Amino acid sequence: MDRAKEAPRVIPVLAALARGALGDGYIVEVADRMLDGIGEIASESECKQLLGALNAMNTRAGALLLTGRPVPVSWLSPSGAEALLIRWKSSRISMQRQLASGILSLALSSLYGRPGPEWDRIGYQGPMGPAPVEPKRLSPRSVDNDEVLHCDVVIVGSGAGGGCVAGVLAASGLDVVVLEKGGYKSESDFDHLEAEASRDMYLYGMKLLNTTGNVRIIAGATLGGGTVVNYTTSFKTPDFVLDEWTRITGIEAFASGEFEASLDEVSARLNVNLDSSAAGKRDELMESGLKKLGWHVDLLPRAVKGCTQDEQCGYCGFGCRPGAKQSTMRTYLEDAAAGGARIITGADVRTVRIVDGRATGVDAVVGPHRLTVTAKKVVVAAGSIESPALLLRSGLGGRVGHNLHLHPGTAAFGIFEDDVKMWEGTLQSRYSSEFRHWDGGYGPIFETVPVHPGAGSTFIAWEGAAHHRLKMEAYKNKSFCAVLPRDTTNGRVRIGKDGSPRVEYKLNADDERRIAEGVVRAGQVMEAAGATEVESPHGSPIIYHPGTPGAHEAWAAATRARGYSGGRATLASFHQMGSCRMGTDPSASAIGPYNESHEVSGLFVTDGSAFPTASGVNPMLTIYGIANRAAKHIAERLA
Repeated sequence: MDRAKEAPRVIPVLAALARGALGDGYIVEVADRMLDGIGEIASESECKQLLGALNAMNTRAGALLLTGRPVPVSWLSPSGAEALLIRWKSSRISMQRQLASGILSLALSSLYGRPGPEWDRIGYQGPMGPAPVEPKRLSPRSVDNDEVLHCDVVIVGSGAGGGCVAGVLAASGLDVVVLEKGGYKSESDFDHLEAEASRDMYLYGMKLLNTTGNVRIIAGATLGGGTVVNYTTSFKTPDFVLDEWTRITGIEAFASGEFEASLDEVSARLNVNLDSSAAGKRDELMESGLKKLGWHVDLLPRAVKGCTQDEQCGYCGFGCRPGAKQSTMRTYLEDAAAGGARIITGADVRTVRIVDGRATGVDAVVGPHRLTVTAKKVVVAAGSIESPALLLRSGLGGRVGHNLHLHPGTAAFGIFEDDVKMWEGTLQSRYSSEFRHWDGGYGPIFETVPVHPGAGSTFIAWEGAAHHRLKMEAYKNKSFCAVLPRDTTNGRVRIGKDGSPRVEYKLNADDERRIAEGVVRAGQVMEAAGATEVESPHGSPIIYHPGTPGAHEAWAAATRARGYSGGRATLASFHQMGSCRMGTDPSASAIGPYNESHEVSGLFVTDGSAFPTASGVNPMLTIYGIANRAAKHIAERLA
């Protein structure tokens, strides 16, 4: 996006729409921030379409087409713009609904994600002091000219998959190059400002949605990948999932104990423990409700060392200032660097080089410069969205991009008399698997996560500017019980003409039913925890007040009837899996038992996209286990 070209034409329209969305909360900086957010959209064509629509609606003809009146949108009063957004939000025309959703999300996150009067109004204190002065522990290599590098193994991605492989291979004496698309931020850079961290450390600034716009995809995009910004939760792959994987893939390692041994090995390196799970207020409330109902609740295993577990911990999704989170940045990438690995950040890998059916390296761009890396083996570990996109750009087909699972999460929300401040406290410390047994192991688990107001404001139903501002006044009193389903929906990653990923994912009826039943039970948890008001996650929420006879039953029936597909609720995907699934049968999988491509020899995929089905639990440790096992195999091949 040419910002200088677009700003004079688009900002007046964005300003008018933002005034309608935010009412008395509007500040002049919002429109500029919204334009910056548009520039983070993954697809160049989608970015151009949105800019084209914004430009068009500032002409009489375009306004007539998009708003029904030949009045340029920049001329609208705040009340007129608000009325337009309300009409769009409930329109039968999908483009208008998507415009309303996009504009509201941009406006709200631009206001509440940065310091300003609204933080004081809602009781959000923001970062707890400046970032610490700490020396950087890694030294990425700069690329100042077009360049060609040579190595034994080039690794695309530096998270749980790529970082682990880099550490293991470098320790075995191999010459390794690690290419990370994101930048390098460490403790001294963690300013804990939500908007900046979202922009700089998350994939596409958290702007990536599925093609129908009802699932927001949240993934790390920084050196260390998701392990730097995730919640440290370190579940082992459940036994019943490993049994299923063995049956459907024919890979005996999942049942023989070989994969379990790999999980144990990485758990030790990451210091996975149950001694760092002090409950914040969010988890205390959920635990209280679960116990009153007599339902399962337990401590979460976490990959941390020296975690302070104070209020600042809730900001750890923007980077762990004490350095307690045992991300690849603090573990395997340090191992890799000690073994001589070269690490390059800001490297956008466009294609895998393939000669006579064999991977021979990759082509990337680093800023204005071209970078080619030749290698004996290529490891792709860019995540379940970017990995298949890279392989598709490189000419692969087969099952690449198929079988995508998103763990599409939602929640039941509660309002409490006392302050909760759900952005504070340990990232995650409690969970419940009370209903995981549904449908042979496809039921949801319950968890909580810290939610800061930039993102949180976009999940609070907008039914007018004043209404939303009133809802935000209760933000500090809000908590929730998150519903994390193990999905059977098979999505797909494709690429657009510009090579950017397009995520196709339409929730199937079984998953929708399990989500609906999970929300019903989560509402019971909030009521049992003492909520004075319980709210569904729908765009137009359904609310009940505990204490009224039959209130929960009526609410449950209404939420089931409303449903969760077709944009009725925005879901969040923190875990993407399965888009390059493992298996012995090339007609049903993209990679083999040791993660090598069925189509291209010497090309390996070692991230969550390798999962045969959804894991049903936070997938980080499983990714490490898969990567560790694959790395040992690659090292043996090159010995």
